Amino acid sequence: MINMLLKAALILVILTYKVDLHPLTTTPNLNLPESQRILASDVNEDLFRPERTQRPLPDLMKSILLPPTTPPIVAATSASRPVDMLCHLDRIYVKVLKSLFKNPNAWQYLKVGTCPVNQARKEHYYFLYYLNSCDVKRQENENEVIYSNTLRYEPESTELVVRELPFSVSLECRYSKYYRSYQMGFMPQMVTETIFWRLDSGFSLTPVDASWKPLAAGHSNVIGQPVYFEAKAPWGSEGKRLYLHNCYISSASGSTPQYTVLNNYGCMTESKKSALTKFHASDEKNTLRFSVEAFVFRDMISQPAENKVMFVHCEMALGPETPTPSSKSCWYNMDTKRWSELSGEDSVCACCDASCPAPNPSVPITAVTSNPWELDCLDQQSLDTGPS
Repeated sequence: MINMLLKAALILVILTYKVDLHPLTTTPNLNLPESQRILASDVNEDLFRPERTQRPLPDLMKSILLPPTTPPIVAATSASRPVDMLCHLDRIYVKVLKSLFKNPNAWQYLKVGTCPVNQARKEHYYFLYYLNSCDVKRQENENEVIYSNTLRYEPESTELVVRELPFSVSLECRYSKYYRSYQMGFMPQMVTETIFWRLDSGFSLTPVDASWKPLAAGHSNVIGQPVYFEAKAPWGSEGKRLYLHNCYISSASGSTPQYTVLNNYGCMTESKKSALTKFHASDEKNTLRFSVEAFVFRDMISQPAENKVMFVHCEMALGPETPTPSSKSCWYNMDTKRWSELSGEDSVCACCDASCPAPNPSVPITAVTSNPWELDCLDQQSLDTGPS
């Protein structure tokens, strides 16, 4: 009996030893999908051709059944998109941010194809129409049926200048021919305008950013947003302050049309039309800072991009440190509904709605014309949005 127990124990030890030396190894099962969606144009009949014997799985089939894993793309929230679109089974839904427009009546000039805005709420304009309406264009290829249309903004203006540019945005709904529905949208991105201005010696006009630093290469300015400028006089002007007597903008040096932004010996007349147009304080008496709401001449919209250049012309002079009705820096304050002077002497602005006295003829006046101011106006790819 004891011998039998010893033999059984010895066999158990040997088996345990063998297991420890040669652990079992298993090959994990492939986690293959039950089905996989691919484009019809990617279907190759040879991949599914029956074989009498075994053959290796083709690389193309491996790429279909086991596609590389990629991290999910986090799309921008619809709240951050200027234009958002959803393609339903039988209709299209588009919403446009109101903050894109300066005109409170912008909805009157906004259309998807031939269809106007359906609804306006606090933050958006809305369109909801059947897919085959609004002069939609239908196309199809081997894989998809495509419905395309265009969102257009075409504001009307009877003024010499335009503060909002028209634009158009391509819209597309794509539906797979082999599945019930598939949603895809196209959201373009706004390409803002770029201004280049070279710094000259002596009296100068220079575009700067909101921190009054020179613009970086590629800096862009948007129609309807402020463009900042610094006017400078040469050093060595003790007891004097720099003033602007008049300024206007033209589409070519000395040509017409011309649009006046400041006249009457220091009255920023354009500030009565835009709260963004005003003077800004500076620590240096030979420096005068101001901003103007960006605009473009109406007849420039249809011109080629290389012809979209503008010039700024100003008459500058050094005058007394304390402003006078003949030498001042006044702008109309929309909040207080009255004229304000940069140094606080608001009383010298009283003549801005009438005729201000001319300065002493002995005061030298310098006319300064800027370098060409180039504009990259909006085009069809001015707004960019991702798929909904």
